[in-house]
Amino acid sequence: MKALSRTYIIIIAAVIVIAAIGAALVVMMSQPQATGTVKIGFLGPLQTEFGDVGLKSVQLAVEEINRAGGVLGRKIEIVTYDDGNAPDKGVSGFRKLVEEDKVVAVFGIHASPVGLAILPLIQQYKIPVFAMGATSDVIDINVSNNPGYRYWFRFNTNASTHALFVYYPAKMIAQQLGLKKFGLLYDNAPWTAPVVSTVKNAIKQDGFELVYEGTIDIGKTTSFVPHLTKARDSGVQLLLVWSAYGDAKFLQRDYDDLKPPFVLIQFDGVGMRPEQWNITGGKTAYQVFVFFSYGRGAGADPKLKAFYDAFKQKYGYDPLFYAPYIYDAVYAWKKAVEATGRFDGDAVADYLEKNGYQGITGRWVFTKGHSAMYGEDYIATMALQWLPGGKLAVIWPPKYADARFQPPPWLSK
Repeated sequence: MKALSRTYIIIIAAVIVIAAIGAALVVMMSQPQATGTVKIGFLGPLQTEFGDVGLKSVQLAVEEINRAGGVLGRKIEIVTYDDGNAPDKGVSGFRKLVEEDKVVAVFGIHASPVGLAILPLIQQYKIPVFAMGATSDVIDINVSNNPGYRYWFRFNTNASTHALFVYYPAKMIAQQLGLKKFGLLYDNAPWTAPVVSTVKNAIKQDGFELVYEGTIDIGKTTSFVPHLTKARDSGVQLLLVWSAYGDAKFLQRDYDDLKPPFVLIQFDGVGMRPEQWNITGGKTAYQVFVFFSYGRGAGADPKLKAFYDAFKQKYGYDPLFYAPYIYDAVYAWKKAVEATGRFDGDAVADYLEKNGYQGITGRWVFTKGHSAMYGEDYIATMALQWLPGGKLAVIWPPKYADARFQPPPWLSK
């Protein structure tokens, strides 16, 4: 009997050992091989400037990481797919990257319709996704309500928050100059609906007056003289603008030529960079622009400045505003993988939900909908004013500011 008992004990122990080995093998097989490369995907509109800049920023981060030894000892390889900002191509591209290329994470995603289209695939494959755009608040609602979408992280803010990028510095200028009357001008597009709703509420709550509202016919507006004239005749003192597709260069030209008696403050998706002075032939003097991250100013992070310097040295120009955000996303993914020792989506999502990430653009803390918290202690934009001669001065937020807003001389006429 004793011998039989010992036999049973040996058999049970053997079963436990075999089960443990089997479980370990399953875990090992679910991870990339311990040697060689690990693949990440970039899904975006590669033939546009948005996609090109996003990919170059990811490449810059990957080159740095690979020079430092990679992630968990593995070098990173980037696989790309051009989604053309089209949902059907986004779905096809996501499937290819995951099923055929075996990527462990996907970066990019510029258009909100693409982001919405791939959410079910994210749930299916449990692959972490780091979007550089796709700012629709509807995505936040979907992520908040469906635990299966937790692998989505937007390294940007949502659309409604874009209202505050322009409104906060406008409010500061209004208080500095004693102004009360606001005007709004924005893209006639779905993305601006939550922007307009948010800024209207803010204007009302702060006791200001909205006296003008106009829309931009995207890709068809080459003269803003009618808009500026209507705003002037309505008594506008500060005109707040949201334009994302390159039309604003005509607005900047016409404002400089017409010199209406109000301050112009802009979210210009294409014009948020130092090249805009030359692009407009110096037609941006005294205008205020929102820059997502600039890398200059009194309180700018030296690492952010270093990123801009490295990007310009490598590619020859200053990037669009997406660049440092999606660059941060690569390092946030790296941090989550190395902290957990795992590449899988649940490990990455768990880590980022609990810890966020301290990047060159600020502290990434995510809402329930996995959008970034916005403010001086989180991800904060900067407002810069162009001055005569092509100088850029940071005027907001206060901790970054290196100058005070200078009113256009024609305001007092």
